[in-house]
Amino acid sequence: MTQRLDYRSSPFEPVPRWRRAWPLAWQEATSLFRTKWGVALFFVCLLPALVRLAMLLILFGVVNFGPLSLRNRVPSRGRGELAALDPAQAEFYVDHVLQVMPGMVFVLLLSSLVVARSIARDRTTNALELYWTRGISPRAYLLAKWLGCTLVVGTVTVAAPFALWVTAVFLADDWSLLADSWLPLVLSLGGLAITTMVWVGIGVFISAACATPNAAMVLWTMLLVGSKAIGVVAAIALEERWLRSCLSVWDAGGVVVRAIGGLSQRQVSVPGAVAALAAWFFLLLWRARRHLRVVEAVQ
Repeated sequence: MTQRLDYRSSPFEPVPRWRRAWPLAWQEATSLFRTKWGVALFFVCLLPALVRLAMLLILFGVVNFGPLSLRNRVPSRGRGELAALDPAQAEFYVDHVLQVMPGMVFVLLLSSLVVARSIARDRTTNALELYWTRGISPRAYLLAKWLGCTLVVGTVTVAAPFALWVTAVFLADDWSLLADSWLPLVLSLGGLAITTMVWVGIGVFISAACATPNAAMVLWTMLLVGSKAIGVVAAIALEERWLRSCLSVWDAGGVVVRAIGGLSQRQVSVPGAVAALAAWFFLLLWRARRHLRVVEAVQ
């Protein structure tokens, strides 16, 4: 017995580009949490923020731990290095993100497994042709991957410091902490958001230019760690500390964040840091666009 197979008529409804790209961005942002190992890795990367949270609870007397002199004793307003231990200063919430240890180590760990593998993984599985023939252009695909990875990394670099600050505001005895720290904190978080987008963009562009996910992970690690090492060696050899902010991708981002937030820093070059980040960003973007063409996917 033969049964007729008829297509049901359906009116054409144009879908905006952002609605076609957003599911891809959300898929990239949630891909880490599909396995228990990915969830465990994410919470490991949150350890610096959890340590700061424990410090807040001890300093405000919520948890009785450590010497009696530290309990319920918020440090007086410090300057320079002491500001990183004062909850009334923006440095307390962003300093652990910008330091090499623990900030760079955990951001590198997270970005190596999420950002550096994002596009190279699709190229290995021949998924680019499927995406680009389903109403998603190569440009929208690149932006969706960039946005999805930024949401994951930004949770560690931006959302976690903001959550710490909100906790400190409600733990304080009055609203003076809110009144004194909200502007530097907002500016610092804005700088962190911009810098995180640049770091993630560089990692995504490296992923787009590589043939395999492992190669992208190696190149991203070499760029972040290698530029840091070159900056340190050059600064010591030439006795010019400002060279670190121009040669290291990580230090350049930290200089930009501190400059936007008005935080204290010495012997740095803000124009050099901005130029270094912009040079790496646009150079790798140009390289990535050459590898994100429809002809590349169908070959």
